[in-house]
Amino acid sequence: MPYRKIYFLLIILFTTCTMYAQLSTGPEIAWQRCYGTSGGDNFLDAIITNDDGIIASIYYGGYDGDAEGLSSLSHPAGLMKFDTNINLIWQKYFGGSDNISYFKKVIEITSGFAAVGNTSAFDGDFPDNHGNLDFMMVKVDSVGNKIWSKCYGGPGIDETEGFLNTLDGGFLLTGRSSAAGGDIPFHYPGGAGDDDAIVIKTDSLGEIIWVKVLGGTGDDGPLGDIVENERGYYIINIGAHSNDYDLAESGISGDKRWIVKLDSLGNIVDESFMSGATDLYTYTGPTVMPYKDGFLIVGQGDPDSELYTTSPEHASDEGAVAIFNGGLDLIFFKQWGGSGFEGFAKAIRDQNNGNFYYLGASQSVDYDLPGNYNNGEELDYWLFATDSNFNTLWSRNFGGSYPQGDLGFGSFSGNIVLQDNMIYAFVKNTIPDSFPDFDIECGMEGSFDYYTDAWLVAFDLSTVNIDTPIVENNFSIYPNPAENTIYVLNNTPDSNAYTFGIYNTLGQKVLETALINNEENIINIQSLPSGLYVAAIINGGIIIQSEKIILQ
Repeated sequence: MPYRKIYFLLIILFTTCTMYAQLSTGPEIAWQRCYGTSGGDNFLDAIITNDDGIIASIYYGGYDGDAEGLSSLSHPAGLMKFDTNINLIWQKYFGGSDNISYFKKVIEITSGFAAVGNTSAFDGDFPDNHGNLDFMMVKVDSVGNKIWSKCYGGPGIDETEGFLNTLDGGFLLTGRSSAAGGDIPFHYPGGAGDDDAIVIKTDSLGEIIWVKVLGGTGDDGPLGDIVENERGYYIINIGAHSNDYDLAESGISGDKRWIVKLDSLGNIVDESFMSGATDLYTYTGPTVMPYKDGFLIVGQGDPDSELYTTSPEHASDEGAVAIFNGGLDLIFFKQWGGSGFEGFAKAIRDQNNGNFYYLGASQSVDYDLPGNYNNGEELDYWLFATDSNFNTLWSRNFGGSYPQGDLGFGSFSGNIVLQDNMIYAFVKNTIPDSFPDFDIECGMEGSFDYYTDAWLVAFDLSTVNIDTPIVENNFSIYPNPAENTIYVLNNTPDSNAYTFGIYNTLGQKVLETALINNEENIINIQSLPSGLYVAAIINGGIIIQSEKIILQ
């Protein structure tokens, strides 16, 4: 093939590296419930429990409606336990006589549950508040009775982010802190609003073993969940703006993702850095889950990313998935979206078939989005599914005529869980002027505009009809960026002859090698200079799969 023809083809590949079929929509909403007051109400977290039920954390902004008579506490943190049929079997509330308390994360432990969040109360369940807003943790038994409660923090504002029941039986929580004092041993000098990342390790009774302060003179804070793939080693993502102290050797100025691996004593044993201004943004609150020997992050991505090219019409944030190996290196990056603003906030994996389900918010009416109830003017919730190889299965929006699914800078509230071929979204809805309003059929009249109710939505996966896979990528090419070696995993079920080729930006083929089917092929790229290339899978002289790749 003449170079000019390859170059023309590569222009297409650089802009549209994916072939699309008809987008399957679904699943259908089976039922929904609202829990609300005349204030702002919302779910904050939910998990499947060992008895096949669900436990969720909820915050009520008022004292009437569904909160009437539940508690004499001031805006307390709530836990709601559901049985396997999603019947509410108990609810418990924790707080003080003034101010607010809320649980951001809840986990199941032996003979009960533990939840962490924040409180500004100074009595009741939290008499040991250190001042202003503290981290707090509560342990309850299997029916919600309090066993103990703890406050951690200093005189400033301390905000919880991640929570883990560690393999040694204790707990690890992460957050951000604005001042030294109390449990916070020091604070790096900086301007107003410049926080440090905080890691607190406790024993099984919630007693502090050690506290680690991470950061510099800029604003630094943890991002999402904690991963413990090896006993006593904790992987934490941090969104950092500092360029000094702990970040002095990052080599990246300004916004960056700092991934640290701590040992059982809180010492940094490994770290890596990547820009937070491109590719995978550093907003708080994304899902981080173990994946093979490393971890997977879902969040919001850059439409202009060089790691995964989207159409030029994709003009704003995308829903993104990034995979890192055990060495904290990025080995996979992919994103989905449309011409508007969207992103992922939560994700779960089906352990039976390997599918991933994502919850986020979207404005788009095109590309990977089936529509928007406000013609792209406001956010809808976005429920999205891929198979185990991250090929699109289906996509749907849900919500109403008012904005749904806060997404800006990590403000998303809620979670999704999977049980018996049903997805349950524990979120909040913006109450409309009248019902029904698109998908919203319940809610309590509020006392101010844009008030919300906690919204439980059940989606029936049996109603999804997937006629054609959106993408047929049978080859996995990694890592990206790559240095010295590229791995090509051939998952094709047939016996056809495939080759792997690399093209430079002029369309010239600079490397070609035959692939062995159903094996991980190791490709030596040491002879190629650093730069931007297209990696392609070829069958019968036709490029059947391709992606942009960076060689370092």
